[in-house]
Amino acid sequence: MKFKFYSLFISILLFLSIVSLFFYGFSMIHFFDTLFMYALLMFCIGLLIYLFSDGAFSIMGHSFRRFHYVTAPKRLKDTMADDDLYNQKEVRIRNEKYAFTVPMILTALVGIVISLALSYLIK
Repeated sequence: MKFKFYSLFISILLFLSIVSLFFYGFSMIHFFDTLFMYALLMFCIGLLIYLFSDGAFSIMGHSFRRFHYVTAPKRLKDTMADDDLYNQKEVRIRNEKYAFTVPMILTALVGIVISLALSYLIK
């Protein structure tokens, strides 16, 4: 199953890099530059999805809701008193693991390292 994700992300990276060659010109340095940019974009998206699935944003959202409840005026606190969203005692942390996040991050990291190494060797 993971092999499918690795091959999917490798093919996406190569496809985007080859298609962008039509717009920027056919040279190896342009290919490595576009490979680096798309791999970096995929790496950032993968890390954001990993953070989201691990529950980092759940804790921040709960903290901001509690801060809003504490600093709210008295008339707003009366309306929020019955709301379960603001009066949760326990934090419900999202803990969902997606099967494609680790292959996405690793494929992008390998793409970044390969593009940096090959562009350094070409210079």
